[in-house]
Amino acid sequence: MTALNNYDQRSSDILFAQSDQRNTRNIFSGPGNIEGRDSFSAIGQISSLVITVPDSDFNITNAFKVILTGEWNLSIRNGSVTNFDVNFLASPMDGRGTHVHQISNFKPYDNDMPIRLSEDNSVVIRGTADIKINGVIIWDQADISISISNGNIFNIDPDDADTENHFGDQQVYGIVTRLI
Repeated sequence: MTALNNYDQRSSDILFAQSDQRNTRNIFSGPGNIEGRDSFSAIGQISSLVITVPDSDFNITNAFKVILTGEWNLSIRNGSVTNFDVNFLASPMDGRGTHVHQISNFKPYDNDMPIRLSEDNSVVIRGTADIKINGVIIWDQADISISISNGNIFNIDPDDADTENHFGDQQVYGIVTRLI
């Protein structure tokens, strides 16, 4: 696999994401409510735009773009990950090379340390996962970081070396639509 940007080695990438907070439901509403923070479920949508930016003569109109859209879910019970699945479509602006990513079989690095939401409904979990393209495992047990920020923003950060720079040194962003 090659990086999203394979036409110009002197390029850098920019990623944009939007959050729609109208559908967000959060039961952990205040700093005093810390019971149950080691058992929660979160679901949401992937909604990212990857823009490949050349080092010189940048023009947003002519920059190559890849739209990422899909869904994710995360379940934590008694401080342990019981489920984590991500499915998203990567669609280049020219309509060629469209493919689906699936991320599953997540295993946190430190199983002895319970996973808990912070008081501001944030969590970062690092571990490994299998990453598929169109249903075929391409990267087995790739390092990956999962993050929820303030109960609203979600991102995953697959390790570039483990994924042969397929994600172009960028995180995949989305929103949290439900946190219970």
